[in-house]
Amino acid sequence: MNRTNINRNTWFRKKDSTIEFTGKLNSFNIKDVCASINIFKQSSNQNLTLDFSKVLQAYPNGVLPIISSITEIRNEGYKVYVKLPNNDNVRRLFRSVNWAHYLSPSQFDKSESAHDRHLVTRNFFDEKEQTQVVNDFMDVVLRNMKVPKDIISGLEWSINEITDNVLNHSKSKSGGFVQASTYPTNGVIAFAVADSGRGILNSLKEGFPTLRTDIQAIGEAVKAGVTRNPKYGQGNGLAGSLRVATLTGGSLEVTSGRARIISTLEETKKNDRREFQLYQGTLVCGQINISKDFSISKALNFGMDANYEPGNVIDYHYEMEDENCLMLKMKQETTGFGTRRSGKQINTKINNLVTAKPNFPLVIDWEGIPVISSSFADEMIGKLFIKLGAISFSSLIRNINMEPLIRNLLDKAIAQRLTQAVDDEN
Repeated sequence: MNRTNINRNTWFRKKDSTIEFTGKLNSFNIKDVCASINIFKQSSNQNLTLDFSKVLQAYPNGVLPIISSITEIRNEGYKVYVKLPNNDNVRRLFRSVNWAHYLSPSQFDKSESAHDRHLVTRNFFDEKEQTQVVNDFMDVVLRNMKVPKDIISGLEWSINEITDNVLNHSKSKSGGFVQASTYPTNGVIAFAVADSGRGILNSLKEGFPTLRTDIQAIGEAVKAGVTRNPKYGQGNGLAGSLRVATLTGGSLEVTSGRARIISTLEETKKNDRREFQLYQGTLVCGQINISKDFSISKALNFGMDANYEPGNVIDYHYEMEDENCLMLKMKQETTGFGTRRSGKQINTKINNLVTAKPNFPLVIDWEGIPVISSSFADEMIGKLFIKLGAISFSSLIRNINMEPLIRNLLDKAIAQRLTQAVDDEN
């Protein structure tokens, strides 16, 4: 028989060295992909085909591990060919979020399009790229969801620690891959970080040589203060990320080697795999829910001050150095200035900034922006003025370096909203 059924929706065809996927791709498929790659590498064929033509649904926690694994074997000299899904929507997804490009760079160009609600798949190799990934992700969140300050701190702390682990512990030659999504309607933020490095067991054995299994290693890794070497960190990254995710009502999933652990506030599920199902690397997937009851100091209280609160992106990137004031430089925003949707995103971001720092005025610097649309002005400033009220708006919001046209458009947007408010009252 030329086709081996790895699982109900994953097949490996020996005749033409093809891994065939059907139905849904998620983290449950990782073990099947690993088994298929191991079968392929035992053959003499140097060419592998990934056939996604029958895939109907695909998620980052399923695709990123495939990308990291395929990148690894491509670096070993194997050639990889990809067949994209027949389903139009799924095929567009593979192209737009750069799954297609990272699976087979020679076939598919990298997409430069930015998605409003998502951070498309990014590959990072060093601290500079990792920092940019974290900043871009947080910007997506701030523009799309109303997020309590503690959630902002917890989310940024988690994604920063997890991506930093890739650089400090994985020794992955292909770097790390990260993707994230916001779901404003459901109040959920989801992310996945994958690498094809040495895995948690091999990393932790430097400091804990008695560890024998991947399950044991992941179990140790999610404990506070456990690290292979204190020189590279305090060992609170996964432990803190787990607490952040679960205390918001979300979850954290860690896959490495032959083991997988999924933790929620209610329970932790563990899964050991067979020898053939080795995932060469580590995958961490998190889901954080928008919860007003979440406390960052409680989540990260590893024997520290009970009032400990880490800085976040707002402190580092928007707070002015010489005064208690926030600064939003419009020329650094990536939304564009021509649509109502982009105006709404900036409005959401402003609300997050002033909520996080309620006693800090916000300076909006329009330098370098020659024109905006009326709909953008209405959504960004007109609605903000009505929400805050004239007195609060005047005390909190300061617009500077405006072209006369922009000033007129903002004044007009406010005047029209005031007129509408009066008409509604009458």
